[in-house]
Amino acid sequence: MLPSLEQVLAYRHDGVIRNFQRNFPHLESVAPQLFTEMIRFLWLSRKHESDLQAQPEAAHLNFLFVMHTEMLDIDNMWHAFILYTKDYMAFCETYFGEYMHHEPDVAETEPQTPEEFAVDLGLFLSYTYDTLGEVTVRRWFGSHLLDQDAEAVAA
Repeated sequence: MLPSLEQVLAYRHDGVIRNFQRNFPHLESVAPQLFTEMIRFLWLSRKHESDLQAQPEAAHLNFLFVMHTEMLDIDNMWHAFILYTKDYMAFCETYFGEYMHHEPDVAETEPQTPEEFAVDLGLFLSYTYDTLGEVTVRRWFGSHLLDQDAEAVAA
C-alpha cells in the first residue's frame, strides 16, 4: 500500500543535498526544496502506477509518467540520490516496497507525434495538478509556464 505523501516527505538525506550543492553550486539555496520535489515526484509516480492498475481503462490516467525536460533540476537531484545506493535502496524498500529504477529514455523509446505529446503532457499536468495542486505544477514547470502565459497574453 502506498504511504501518505506526508509520510514520504518526512524523509531527509542531508548528504544527498550537500553533494548536490557541491555539484550544482548555482542551485545551492534551492537544493532542499529540489530534494522535496524529487521525493514528491517519486511518490506521484507510484500513485499513478497504482491508480492505473486499479483503473486500467481510465482515459485520464492513460499517459506516460516521465520526468519532463522542464524538470531537469529535480531529475539531477534524483541522480544525486541514486549515488547513495544503500540509502536509496532502503528508501525505496521502506516507502514503496521495491527498488524504483530510473529509466532516463522512456520518452525516447515511446515515440509520439507532437499532437500525442501535447495530449500526454496535458494529462500529466492535469493529474499532477489534481493530486498535488497548482503550487507543485508551478515548481516543476515554473518558468516554462510563465513563458507560455506571456505568449498567450501577447497573442
